[in-house]
Formats: sequence, C-alpha cells, structure tokens
Amino acid sequence: MKTARLIVFITFTLGASVSAAGVRAPHGHTQAVHDAPTAARCGGPLWRMKTLSDVDRRSVRLGPRPTTIGAIQQRGTPRPTPARRKTPYQRQTWQIGAQITRYWIDGTALRLQLWDHGSYMNAVIPSPACLSLRTRARTAIFRAWSLFMGNCGRATHFAQPLGAIVTVTGVGFWSQHRTRHGEASNGAELQPVTGLRPVAGC
Repeated sequence: MKTARLIVFITFTLGASVSAAGVRAPHGHTQAVHDAPTAARCGGPLWRMKTLSDVDRRSVRLGPRPTTIGAIQQRGTPRPTPARRKTPYQRQTWQIGAQITRYWIDGTALRLQLWDHGSYMNAVIPSPACLSLRTRARTAIFRAWSLFMGNCGRATHFAQPLGAIVTVTGVGFWSQHRTRHGEASNGAELQPVTGLRPVAGC
C-alpha cells in the first residue's frame, strides 16, 4: 500500500499523465509511466549515463569505495566534459558520509545537495520512470528513491532544507555545472545514487 501511494506521488510531482500501459518496477511492483524513457524527459543527451544504462555501464565497479567530498573535489577537472565513461572516477561507485543541506526535483530526478567539512557536491537519484531494463543496479536506485521520498521529505521543484546525516553511495559523474552554490568546483557528482542510508534526521 505504501508503494502504491509513493508511485501516485511520483506521478503527481513530475506532472506526468499516466497511460494504461506500464513497465515492470523492481520486486514485481507495477510502475506506471506515460511513455518509455527519453532524453528529453530524463536528463538530456547524457541521460543514459545518468541512469547507468549507457553502453559503457558494464565498466562500472558496483562495489563502493569509501571516500570524502573533499577528496573527490581534489580530482582534476576533465576537459571537455566526458560524454562517455573515460575516467576512473566515472567507472567506480563511491560511498561518502555527508549532510543533506537541501533537496529538490530537478526535471525528473531528485537532487541532493551534500556538505561535509566545508565542501559541497550534488548526488542525484533518477526517477523510477526513467529507469529502463538496461539500467544496472535498477533495484538499488529504486530503493534509494523510495527510501528518501518515504522517510526524508516530499520533494518538489523548490529547494527545501533538510540537515539529515546520511551515507550516500553513487556512481561518479562529471557535470558541466561547476559555479553554482552547492556544487563541486570540478563538476563531480554522484549520479545515479545507488544507495542511501540515513544516520540521523530522516
């Protein structure tokens, strides 16, 4: 029953008009979507990397490596921004402890602003409606979305403060955004998030 309420909320939040057709979500739940995932709706030209469904997805090590936001920010900025998984950072799943300072829906993804010892970076959980059968760690991504929405806060398109302490696991991703407040100066993100463990605050 809780899963059904969550799916209804996701659909309402993203403004999707649900059709009679659907795709199969993890654990046999029916995940209602209005169309198959597309670049226009699910994150632009890099949406397959953002959902771990790109052609290089098998090169990603899913076993998480512990690190910190500060250590990730010390990595050099790749130029140009990779459109494929060409760097070791993109081919590894990372795990960090951090505070979620703000959260919001960005397009069809849940964006978490993370902070630790004066350093910021973003972690992103794609909407279940954007996960395809090609997506690796599909069940884990779905669980992370469900856990946050069910226990931490009702995300909207407006950023809201939180303050929860969490352990976040996610795949390395290089973003073109590097100058806005709350983002890593080298463009590093965790996207997609494949694990979320609340420590305090949600």
